Amino acid sequence: MNTLRSVFCCFVLFAFTLPSVAKSSEDNLALHLQHYVNLSGQFTQVISSEQSSFIQSSTGEFWIKKPNQFRWHYTTPYVQKIISNGDKLWVYDEDLEQVTIKDASQSVGSSPLAVILGSIELDTLFNITQLDNSEQLEWLMLTPKEDSSGFEFIKVGFKDGLLNKMRLHDSFGQTTDLLFTDVTINEPIVDETFEFIVPDGADVFEETPN
Repeated sequence: MNTLRSVFCCFVLFAFTLPSVAKSSEDNLALHLQHYVNLSGQFTQVISSEQSSFIQSSTGEFWIKKPNQFRWHYTTPYVQKIISNGDKLWVYDEDLEQVTIKDASQSVGSSPLAVILGSIELDTLFNITQLDNSEQLEWLMLTPKEDSSGFEFIKVGFKDGLLNKMRLHDSFGQTTDLLFTDVTINEPIVDETFEFIVPDGADVFEETPN
């Protein structure tokens, strides 16, 4: 579940592009959050820890459709799907044949993921600063305003105005690095992408909303 929480935090920054005439860091991010409806692409995710030499690497695909639909699909080294149609959130682990169903508004509404879905103003969650360019990328750093967020900072790297890399460092010394490729903005995505049919024989755990 730590991996899932990292993913939810990271989702907040997909698809930001930088304008040719720079404004403030906050304006750059907010502006481009408003200028897409659909977003898709591929990702490579690497998780490492200060307390361990173990490194976990995975790859997959993602789809987002405003206001509240998304699909985050790990394809290697295991299959895991996180899907929301705006009402329900499904987490499916293929190896365990296990599905967890949650209320989407409670699971997402208070998380950074809510920003990319348009339900929260960016500067209510983060202090945003422009960093020096490195690795031939333009970098922004987002520092959460609340200690309860579970992470210390997110760094976002842009290449030619398009999101290229992200690094999230949490309060437990764990770092999640993401590399984004083949990012597509505003290509049509069918609604069926954000629905999930529970496979026959899978164990189902449904959490009741408070």
